[in-house]
Amino acid sequence: MAVNERSVENIGTYMKSPVHRISPDSTLREFLKLLKENDISSLLVSENDKNLGIVTKRDFIRKAINQRMDPETTPVSKIMTAPVLSLEKSTSVDDARTFMINNRIRHLPVVEENQIVGMLSIKDTMRKRADQKIIDSFTKSTCEAIQNFMLDASPLPPTESEDLPGEISAVIKLTDEAKNVEIMIILNFSEETSRNVYQGLFGEDANSMQDICNIVTEISNIIAGNVKVEICHLVQEILSLTHSEVTSRNARGNFHFDLGLPTTIIGDGHSVSGAEKLSTAKVFIPFEHEGTHKFLLGLIFQKKEEY
Repeated sequence: MAVNERSVENIGTYMKSPVHRISPDSTLREFLKLLKENDISSLLVSENDKNLGIVTKRDFIRKAINQRMDPETTPVSKIMTAPVLSLEKSTSVDDARTFMINNRIRHLPVVEENQIVGMLSIKDTMRKRADQKIIDSFTKSTCEAIQNFMLDASPLPPTESEDLPGEISAVIKLTDEAKNVEIMIILNFSEETSRNVYQGLFGEDANSMQDICNIVTEISNIIAGNVKVEICHLVQEILSLTHSEVTSRNARGNFHFDLGLPTTIIGDGHSVSGAEKLSTAKVFIPFEHEGTHKFLLGLIFQKKEEY
């Protein structure tokens, strides 16, 4: 099944190729191996030139792990999603995003002249769509906040990597109940950078991990407090990230964000947990000074409630 649309900016810009395939009889272990080797999150399940379904990393987590399937013996056909829905390469980014949200799918093949030419994820279409005004507001607020802590760093262009390289992350949320919008702000620091900031502020080494975590948490709190004012008028731009349709009704007026309490996550290779929604759009902005990475600012835009 394919949907044909015409647009100046089409999903050919956003899709990933080549398309990687796996047979329905391949084991989950083989599936995981292919994902890792190719640094991808989905595979097209094919047999005898027929596309039978799609299997994703999310399928593995939600089905195989939750049902305690044996990865050595369970075939991917047990967890794949079928039938395969596809979109023409000429489909606009807006229409593709709406189609995927309405059909509650995260990955699909891209078709041109009846041939599959790429794979598209909803993350691809959303992460790259953040308006520059949004990014500028967050980077400006971040730069203002770190000046209070005698930390000098400048933003780089947003990266597609979602890895959190530092050992400490502070997480804080901005929520507008009326417009059903939630923005999660993630501030990721290495322990070394955090200790250096503490030493620069107080002229002595931190006595505990809690001391340096408090530094990162306080910076995140200031960023959130500053940016809620900076972005309150960017209703159209933010709703276009979180809602499949932006109407004159829900785009009316400004945002009135409530500021949540910050939380801290510590550890090598940690991630920020939470229920990822189809409405999610992510932006990750590294900050550096004189060529040295200092910290990472992560932004997750989504509906507060997804019905």
